[in-house]
Parts: sequence; structure tokens; C-alpha cells
Amino acid sequence: MKVAVIMKGVQKWAVLSLVLLAAALPIRADWERHPLNTLASLKDIFFLNENRGWIVGGNGVIFSTLDGGKTWAPRDRFTTDDLVQIRFTDADNGWILCQRNIYNIGREAISYLRKTTDGGQTWEKIEFEGAGRERVTRLLFGKDGSGRAFGEGGIFYNLQDDGKTWKRSHTAIHFLLLDGALTDSSIGALVGAGGTIMFTQDGGFTWERATLIGDADTRLNAVYFAGSKAGAWAVGSGGKIFHSNGGARLWRQQASTVSADLNDVTFTSARDGWAVGESGVIVRTTDGGQTWSDVQSPVNHSLQRIFFTGGRLWAVGFGGTVISYDPAVKHDPGFRPDLKSRG
Repeated sequence: MKVAVIMKGVQKWAVLSLVLLAAALPIRADWERHPLNTLASLKDIFFLNENRGWIVGGNGVIFSTLDGGKTWAPRDRFTTDDLVQIRFTDADNGWILCQRNIYNIGREAISYLRKTTDGGQTWEKIEFEGAGRERVTRLLFGKDGSGRAFGEGGIFYNLQDDGKTWKRSHTAIHFLLLDGALTDSSIGALVGAGGTIMFTQDGGFTWERATLIGDADTRLNAVYFAGSKAGAWAVGSGGKIFHSNGGARLWRQQASTVSADLNDVTFTSARDGWAVGESGVIVRTTDGGQTWSDVQSPVNHSLQRIFFTGGRLWAVGFGGTVISYDPAVKHDPGFRPDLKSRG
């Protein structure tokens, strides 16, 4: 009898061990690689619609697609500076955030812009008004056509009514800001170093400091609003993940299976989310963020940005890395995967 009891205990322990081991093992997901014949560090990817997309990166590299990423064509370089972000507000009008080459910067400002009004055929150089040595890290556009730029030391610029001039705005923010997001309901958030999360409930006219429960010193690299029911997500250093249920005023740290820095996050439905980061790390949730699991990655290079369009995920990063994956998810009714104005 004692032997039987012991054997049952051993069996239960073995089953529990297998369950825990399975949870710790990376999920298999077949990501497809897309060679672009470049070793440049790719900084950003953006799709205007499911067919038309852009990739930008270091040393002025820029690629575009008209067939949903089946083929990517290199575009003529108009600079050797780093192109760190690209956004189109419609089919004709787009912006590229640029960082000047540190070896040729001279007395010029570190950050500047390129604007197109002909769908990317030509790009006009535009300077931030009164810009100096502070680095602008991201651009953020609202559904109403408003534009904001932010970065080091809480520097903040607003796009003026002429659609061309960026004027510096005085705010109470003094932290390095790295990403931002706005929703259709005027709620938004900016994230950055030192556990910084600033939230707005009036479309970005005013910003207040949010409360973090968890590692409050985390460098937060990206933020995403996954719909009114799923709330918002922020990711950052050391594999940290934070979640806010509603108005972005309160954020709680979530359990994570990775320790590598996470650089970006997106959701393809209210339950299915993805984050990417250093050393090619990819993590996924299929239960609305309650648990996140490590996914087998096809690369070891840093992944900088992830974007979802046309039923396919795209990620770009160091060494000319471009990968994509079709999660084949059934979207929740009424879910809006485009709620984030990618900042």
C-alpha cells in the first residue's frame, strides 16, 4: 500500500514537472525570412494598407513594397544619415524622422525630418524649430491629423496648422521619451526611461505621470493600445511587460518568460499579442496577456519593430533582418488592430 501511494506521488510529480517544462519551452512558430541584400540596421516598418509598405534604417537605407511584402524594392538614397521612423498619414503625405551622422553633424541639430507630398517620390528636408542637441526619438500622429514629436529630456514639438512647421512646446516632462500611442477615444500614453509613463485623456493637450506597480525603474521602449477591453501594454528592459486596464493611469507589471530587452509590442486581436527584442527574442500571448511565452525565433539579431497588417506580422532589426509570420488568428468582433498611432 505504501509503495502504491509513493508511486502515485511520483506520477503526480512527474506530470507536474512536464507541465512546468512545457510552459517554459519556447512555442514553435514558423517565421519567414525576407533577404533584402543589405546589412544595414533596419529601424522601422510601416504599412499604409495591406499592400503598400516601407522599411527604413541606418545609412539612409529605404525599401518599399506594393504587393504586401512579397517583394521589397530598394529606393534611391537621399542621405547617409540614419532613418529611424517612417509614417504616412495618407497615400500622398508621409514623414521620416532622421538622425544626422555623428561624424558630419557640425553645428546642426541632431534630429530633423523629411516630408513627402507625392507618395514618397521626393522628400523635402524640414528642421524642427529651434532644435539643438536633444535627440528626437519618435513621431506620433493622431486620427485628427495632429502631429507630435518627442525625445530626450522630455523635448516636445507640435505640428502646426500649415502641416509643415514643428514648433517646440514647453511641458513639465523632463524624461527620455521613447514611444507613444493614442486611441480614438482621446486616451494616450508616452513611455520612456526610468519607468516613465505619461498619460493623456484629452488627446494629448495635457499629460500626467502614471502610476507603475512593479519595477518602476524599467526603461520602457514601446507602448500599444489593444482596444477598449484589452487595455494598453508597455514593454522594455529586462523583458519587463506592463499592462493598464483602461485610461492608462495605472500600470501593473506582468509575468514574463524572457530577460532580454523588449523593443516593441503589438496585438493582432484582443487576446493575441506579440513582443520582440534583443537577440531575436519573440514572446507571444494568446490569453489577453495573462501569460506570455517565448517563441522560437529564426534570427539572433536584435528586432527593433513589429507591425501587423493584412493578416501578417512583420518584424525588422539589425543586420538587414526582415521576418514575417501569418498567425492565422480569428479576430474578435469589433477589434481594431490599428488603434495605435505608431509612435
